[in-house]
Amino acid sequence: MLLFLLGSLVLLLAIMIFRTVQLSAREPDVEPSTPLPVNLDEATQRLSRAIQFKTVSQQDASMIDGDEFHKMHRFLAKAFPLVHEKLSRETVNHYSLLYRWEGKNPDLKPIMLTCHLDVVPVEPGTEADWDHPPFAGAITDEHIYGRGTMDVQSGVMAILEATEALLQQGYEPERTVYLGFGHDEEIDGEFGASEIGKLLQERGIEMEFLLDEGLPVVEELIEGIKSPVALVAVAEKGYLSLELSLTAEGGHSSVPQGTTSIARLGKALHRLENTPLPAKFDAHLTATFEAIGTGMPFYLRFVMANLWLFKGLLRRFLATIPATNAAIRTTTATTIFESGVKENLIPTLARAVVNFRIHPNDSVESVIAHVKKAIGDDAIKVEKLFGHIEPSPVSSITNTPYRQLSRAIREIFPEVAVAPSLMVGATDARHYTGISRNIYRFFPLRAEQSDLDRVHGTNERLSIQNYGEMIQFYARVIRNTTG
Repeated sequence: MLLFLLGSLVLLLAIMIFRTVQLSAREPDVEPSTPLPVNLDEATQRLSRAIQFKTVSQQDASMIDGDEFHKMHRFLAKAFPLVHEKLSRETVNHYSLLYRWEGKNPDLKPIMLTCHLDVVPVEPGTEADWDHPPFAGAITDEHIYGRGTMDVQSGVMAILEATEALLQQGYEPERTVYLGFGHDEEIDGEFGASEIGKLLQERGIEMEFLLDEGLPVVEELIEGIKSPVALVAVAEKGYLSLELSLTAEGGHSSVPQGTTSIARLGKALHRLENTPLPAKFDAHLTATFEAIGTGMPFYLRFVMANLWLFKGLLRRFLATIPATNAAIRTTTATTIFESGVKENLIPTLARAVVNFRIHPNDSVESVIAHVKKAIGDDAIKVEKLFGHIEPSPVSSITNTPYRQLSRAIREIFPEVAVAPSLMVGATDARHYTGISRNIYRFFPLRAEQSDLDRVHGTNERLSIQNYGEMIQFYARVIRNTTG
């Protein structure tokens, strides 16, 4: 019996080691692509000019400076003459742009590349903290500085640069190519991408594949990973804010009538925040860790190759890190608490707002049911606030579009591991779910952890070399999916 057990353990260990070795060879080698002829110096100058347009999205949509968007539209027409000669262009809802590049085979479904024209404002009082003015488009030996270099004027410009260069080479796509540039992604895309999506849906157009901005190529994603990881978001979280309110006996503070509304609601919030929705280690998360495991040392690769055994341990570890915890569950955050108007007056009403970013395995209704059960107090009223969004559908990682995208990434970034992931924030992609089942969110930006604070922050910048990679990447995506 002992020999049998020992033999079984040796066999199990051998299988686990074999799986680890197999994991190392899971991604096939891809030859780097032949670069498309592009004058990077001139392309950099054009990006610098684009950054100088203050296409800023204020939280109040009525404050958008339409003249800046129209100036940018005119600049794009001059900067990319072949694009505007060979492709049709229409303006959607005053400021968004939609291009159509007719393919040779009308029987093939089109593809679509999207980014957005707008940028976030610069926080007042921080202008002097910038090494270069945020809308000057300053070019140094290595970088381009300015608002939009990382999020995502560079994406708009790189897509157009790639298209212009392909046209110069005489490239003719088999499938039709759409380019969609919304103007208000930074304030939810309600008037930009949403209108483009509705327009295409009304025309009965179904895309084979849609690529929006998204997660970058991350250096040092997790300690122990040697190679950079290209994170392709196959879904994005939903959004829900709930108002929790309670009315209780008020009166003068000198004669309390029992537990106050503040204390009672506070206890309920404490119970809620200490009863998180369960973490989900689903098939896509398994695929994520198997993919990033290829660049890990052997002992970590051993874990990633045998998640059937180590999944519970890894899930508990991920839950201890805020960034990874957000990727494995619906998150809960109390963001507003209001009650009371005077120090000696017991308020009758206490109100709180709790924000949830909903994992694709949950829904708005399942979160509400969880909240009511967790707080355990029927006297507390739970109401949805305006603007809730269900999580997006999850796109396949085994189909042809994902393989084509993965190949394009590794042709331009041959040293990276490509891993499916989840977008914890919102993008314009959610407005296109009615026109495609294959929606991916990836942005070919090289980013170290220290760079991520620059997005929406001070000293936003992009390396000139990386901008060249962006242009080549979008050209490869077009070739891979329309050739």
